[in-house]
Amino acid sequence: MALSFMRRHRRWLYGFLWLVIAAFIILYIPAFQDAGQAGGGASLGSVGDRQITLAEFQQAYRNRVEFYRSLYQGRLDGAQLQQLGLEEQVFEGLVEQRLVELEAERLGLEVDDQTLQKAIVDDPQFQRDGHFIGGAEVRRLVEMQGLRLQDVERSLRAGLVRQRLQSAVTAAVEVSDDEARREFRRRSETVSVEYVAIDAASLREGVEPTDAEVQQRFEAARESYRIPERRTVSYLYLDFDALRARESATQAELEAEYNTTRDRYREEPQICARHVLVKVKGAAGGEGHAEDEARRLAQAALDQIQGGADFAAVARKASEDKGSAPNGGDLGCFPRGSMVPEFEAAAFALEPGQVSDLVKTSYGFHVIQLVSRRDEAVKPLAAVADSVKQGLLARKAQERMLAQAEQIAADLRKGRTLEEAGRPAGLSVQKSAAFARGETPPPIASPLLSAKAFTLAKGAVHPEPFGLARGAAFIKVEDVEVSRLPELAEVKDRVRADLVARRALERAAERATALRQRAEAEGLARAATALGLTRKETPTPIAPGQPLADAGSSDALEQALLSLEPQALSEPVLTASGYVVLRLLERKVAEGASFEAQKGAIRAALVRARRDQLFEAFLRQARDRYPVNRDSEAYRRLVG
Repeated sequence: MALSFMRRHRRWLYGFLWLVIAAFIILYIPAFQDAGQAGGGASLGSVGDRQITLAEFQQAYRNRVEFYRSLYQGRLDGAQLQQLGLEEQVFEGLVEQRLVELEAERLGLEVDDQTLQKAIVDDPQFQRDGHFIGGAEVRRLVEMQGLRLQDVERSLRAGLVRQRLQSAVTAAVEVSDDEARREFRRRSETVSVEYVAIDAASLREGVEPTDAEVQQRFEAARESYRIPERRTVSYLYLDFDALRARESATQAELEAEYNTTRDRYREEPQICARHVLVKVKGAAGGEGHAEDEARRLAQAALDQIQGGADFAAVARKASEDKGSAPNGGDLGCFPRGSMVPEFEAAAFALEPGQVSDLVKTSYGFHVIQLVSRRDEAVKPLAAVADSVKQGLLARKAQERMLAQAEQIAADLRKGRTLEEAGRPAGLSVQKSAAFARGETPPPIASPLLSAKAFTLAKGAVHPEPFGLARGAAFIKVEDVEVSRLPELAEVKDRVRADLVARRALERAAERATALRQRAEAEGLARAATALGLTRKETPTPIAPGQPLADAGSSDALEQALLSLEPQALSEPVLTASGYVVLRLLERKVAEGASFEAQKGAIRAALVRARRDQLFEAFLRQARDRYPVNRDSEAYRRLVG
């Protein structure tokens, strides 16, 4: 619909420098003020020999909170923020930043002042009409966002270092023509098929391996049944929801909270409008008329409206905005910054009921009617009382949890047991189920907690809290089960189940082979009926990578859909649930799709995706080279 296109286009036109700076700093370079300087303030943790300061964590956390609140336009309360697990997001972001710094230093990669300046000057987002906006304008715009230029430069330098490191690590990534062509077909082709799916699970009945067969299978593949190292921890669980349920709020507290956070409930000035759009060819995807013809049609619609015709009736008949025309051209209500400049300027200049002259935008010619106008306002407490209360209760619970965590950490560092440390807060020690590496037992599910448990000796208490999605936890390693090869009795049921599944899959393969042989002579539908199977057909064309309704998807199935010729019958294709035999009925290529025209863009997209995956794997390996530690001394200050 034209409205959504205009809103997106408007943001591109006017969201240049400040958006780049804010998004870049908030999302990618979380530490950017004095807090980001090495050694600045108390240490929250370290990566190798690089400190992560409490101050930079607090700043990054505040930035992330403000980003989410802006994203949700003030509709995000404290409880919802808690669910996002921002502490772990921010800490992991800082860890990754330190890993990048260390690896860049190890490889001798750096960004000097000249490179930084050139990157800023050459970036289109820092230009107007093809020219750099100038240092003074950059400084002015940066300061308008409450930032300092040197902080922004430091963050941008860090981003450039990351880019250089990623380029160095992933420079060898290539995509062949065959790979690009396959991706092109996945994007541009659709197929219609008839198929018969054979579910292996339905063929398990009657499969009863003997004890001798189970023994033979176990001895042949005993290593595959190895019992991994498993650990059991006892823990204190600080349950955020339980703490929140015990909190209350007085009317005076609600009023104070509302006064402190009232900006969250501010509503921007908005207008409600409707329009008639006549598209100009070459704009908005190429639909429409020659410009003179579009102007004539739009003027005819305006003449009717000025002559007394109902605006909505004219819009339903004459407007070429498919999204709003059926509703009489209604665009709903929107604030400044939602539309392209020409449309916005004309619409906001109108009075309720007034109709504009012709307005030319990149989409064509518009006739706009202002329906109503709403001034800026702050929602009263009565309208947002529940949101205020939920935020206040969540904040109280968070503060109580942080205070408890700090006290427990202090007690544990003094040598007290989990039981002794938890008693003042009314917490009892609980015990987890045994878990292997990579598993995260509820309710203390945390990858960091699980990983740390495998670095501690039996009986060791970890005096630092682990942030969880709904609280925090302290742990002690109670038991360590070393990895070992099992005895048959321990895994006999698994071995038997594997044999049953294997035999059932073999049965499915046999039925699929028989089905295909009959289908060659009788057709797929007759062959399926003869074997008691069901022939199905895709109700609408699908892309090769999409799953078949009851056959799922697999690389083999995708390859079959890409390689089959129309009316050709496939060999039995292995899927996640069994086998499928299919016949390609029709293959269509999207109108106007051309591999040669899209090859460059497709190859570039595949290269980017593969480089991102490779760089993520590189950073995961880097964690093995540099120990990551976290200090709970400042836990209560995590959210500033």
